[in-house]
Amino acid sequence: MDKHGPRAGLGKWSQPGVPHKGWTCINVEDLGSPDMRCEMCEAADIRYVHFMTHPAYSQTLSCGAICAGHMEENLVAAQDRDKVMRSTAGKRKRFPSRSAWTLNSNGNPQIKTDGFRITMFKRGIFWKGVVYNQRTGASTFTRDRFNDL
Repeated sequence: MDKHGPRAGLGKWSQPGVPHKGWTCINVEDLGSPDMRCEMCEAADIRYVHFMTHPAYSQTLSCGAICAGHMEENLVAAQDRDKVMRSTAGKRKRFPSRSAWTLNSNGNPQIKTDGFRITMFKRGIFWKGVVYNQRTGASTFTRDRFNDL
């Protein structure tokens, strides 16, 4: 089997009072790199964090896929969540290099995809963006500033 999870007896798996089954995943987050340690086994470095809750445990635990799968007794579901997160991360990484980017009348890079028009523009030394929903006519500006396009 795997080196983490209940069989390894690491971290909270060996602590009395911590439930091993009956947990529910309430969210998954991509940290961008493996910058966190699984709070259940306290051994695995994780990038994709599965936030796990249990009615008999007061804290939400941030866990890796293997521990999350054992905690909810559905390893396949946890691995599927991880797979979706990896796929989304790959799409995000490849998005700027898509061939459909053009320059608009102001000389700003833009792309039309899936009913949206995304336009990037310079603000000082940073880049920002605006997403225009072609169906509703609503525009949403990015909160973040980017160092490069």
